[in-house]
Amino acid sequence: MPRSIARRILTLTVLLGVAGSASVRAGDLITFETTPDGSTPIDNARLIDPYAISGGGTVRFFFDTNDNNVFDAGVDRLPRFEEVGTDGNDGFVARSVGDGVHDRARRGYGDELGHFFLRQPDGIGTLPGPFIIAYDTTQTIREFSGEIWDIDAGEQWRVDVLNASNDVLATLRSPKGVGVNNPDSLDSLPWLFGFKDLADGVVAIRLTFIGDKSDGIGLAFNNFSPTFAVAGSVVPEPSSVVLLAIGLAAAAGFARRRGGGPLAG
Repeated sequence: MPRSIARRILTLTVLLGVAGSASVRAGDLITFETTPDGSTPIDNARLIDPYAISGGGTVRFFFDTNDNNVFDAGVDRLPRFEEVGTDGNDGFVARSVGDGVHDRARRGYGDELGHFFLRQPDGIGTLPGPFIIAYDTTQTIREFSGEIWDIDAGEQWRVDVLNASNDVLATLRSPKGVGVNNPDSLDSLPWLFGFKDLADGVVAIRLTFIGDKSDGIGLAFNNFSPTFAVAGSVVPEPSSVVLLAIGLAAAAGFARRRGGGPLAG
């Protein structure tokens, strides 16, 4: 089995009674390779407008500075497009790629990272608040998935699914980051998260930093599927039961991505 596929399978935790997921259709994945109007992003430009989603409606991305989980124009901070390259400490430092190299995927993962991803409004340091993905749609959202890249030592994220009353419908924690020399390191790699079979009422997703670092923090966010959980995503498990995920579905999903299908960055 190719090492890259094996690594992906090892990051899986469980699927809630279902291994893998449906193939993602074209248009169901936001790769940030284009802006909401279809143009090519500009490095460091703010993401101002929401993206349309298949089936009707939009999703908006922002950093919630006043902790109310809704977008307040002029108050909340907007993420920026980050172009893959070496333009400074504003995305992430790819230590496993080379000393001082920034915003690069580990070898074999470049297609997944693509040319652009979303980052925090300022340079690597502290975050202005939780990262919110807010839906504006009449669709009932049952599943979704996304990627957080480069979870370094001392870093960890909690993903909460919220309804209109700010109740948490489901939650998931990322692995806690480890050093670059650890074989489980996520340096320059994606952590894929996803949810399936959600209760009615999903209006937002909240990504909160819960690591033990107080500085040197950044968010590299990519490949958000607003209506499907991509095969290979880590999904939340019952607290009393931890099942082994079946790797074949994950490997097939990863192979489709590497093959240049709709999941290719």
